[in-house]
Amino acid sequence: MAWFRRRPRITDEIYGRLMTSFGRVVDRDPMVKQPAAALAERVAAEFTELVEALDAGMYRGATLYHLRLLAGAWIMAREGAVPRATAEVFEEALAWRFEPVRKGSRVLAQRVTALANGEFERDTRM
Repeated sequence: MAWFRRRPRITDEIYGRLMTSFGRVVDRDPMVKQPAAALAERVAAEFTELVEALDAGMYRGATLYHLRLLAGAWIMAREGAVPRATAEVFEEALAWRFEPVRKGSRVLAQRVTALANGEFERDTRM
């Protein structure tokens, strides 16, 4: 249990390091890259208007790319390849990057996290 938990202080330098390191690692391993891409595409399909607004504010395809790296971070954290805290910091960094471009865009990072961690109700009907 964390008693004095605080949000990480994100800077452009920290964000750049996260993007560079996870970009290399996620793209190199197909067992991480493909599931991460599927998760990112699902979230992008759920929030198409928000994704389009973020892409217009940054560059085309930026949102899907960032979401894919976040999903890859969570996949690697669940496998034990990186600490869970690293994925948590990446989630916060992604929200930090998206929120100034479009208010309410934090929901994208939260949804990717929920899907990657299996924190959603499954439809088990046949």
